[in-house]
Amino acid sequence: MAKKFKDLFPDYKAYSNEDYLMNKVTYQLLKELSFKLPKLLAESVYVRKGLNLNGTLRNMCDIVSGYTNNDKTTNWGWDFIIKDFENQMLDFQDLKFHKFMDCVVDLKKFILNPVQEFNDIFEEHDFGYRLTDDLEKPWICVNPNIGMVIHIKEVIATTKEVCKQTADHIKQAKEQLTRATESRARKDAIRDCLSAMEALMKKLTNTKSIDDADRLMRADRETWGPKVIVSEGIKLWKLFHEDYTDIRHGDFNNSEITYEEAIYFVERILSFVKYISTRTVDDKEIELIF
Repeated sequence: MAKKFKDLFPDYKAYSNEDYLMNKVTYQLLKELSFKLPKLLAESVYVRKGLNLNGTLRNMCDIVSGYTNNDKTTNWGWDFIIKDFENQMLDFQDLKFHKFMDCVVDLKKFILNPVQEFNDIFEEHDFGYRLTDDLEKPWICVNPNIGMVIHIKEVIATTKEVCKQTADHIKQAKEQLTRATESRARKDAIRDCLSAMEALMKKLTNTKSIDDADRLMRADRETWGPKVIVSEGIKLWKLFHEDYTDIRHGDFNNSEITYEEAIYFVERILSFVKYISTRTVDDKEIELIF
């Protein structure tokens, strides 16, 4: 049995819906799901020979009614059951958000390639979560402002005046994290963060390579601080060039990066980016004062 949404995200009610839908569903999202799911079920008949479409759609409708506290459908005709299914789904606008999330997990079994199909819809509607195949973690949060120590929007704001290229790379990483259920997207998010760090280090030191930038920064403690922090950039750079080569260059050594590992590395890289960009800003402010 899949873990309940409330157990995964006990504080979900406190999340903001400013950038992503985090604790509510819109009419538009529910309308698309109520249209798309029966359509996907009907298309699967070409693979699932002998599938009873009406009976299966009734089962889907009854599962939804169990979460919306409505009566089960009494209809048998396809068009009538679809209407019942739509009405049941639209009731989630006025119900607890976690019920909708648990219902989606229960509907997975009726759809071919459910993770991809559901997540494609969620992405179009700026939904803050993505479905997975993991029963212990059927949902992951793709809102980079939640569950991360580093606030990505804040890092973008901090760096855009210092190095626009860095800010642009971080924006790309933020976009990749919305598809973090995909292995390639997780790796691309890390790659974009590394590119952001590289661009910033070279810009701040007026050098043409990250190795030269690292040497200059480590030699100037007054500007950049202790080596134990300043050397973090080159350590991360070498880590992904030596142990995760496909992330930077797309070679044939397919490394495995879990969602949790990707978030850890993104935060670690952006923490360094934020640190060195803040040192630059602080240094300029000191010059203005004195």
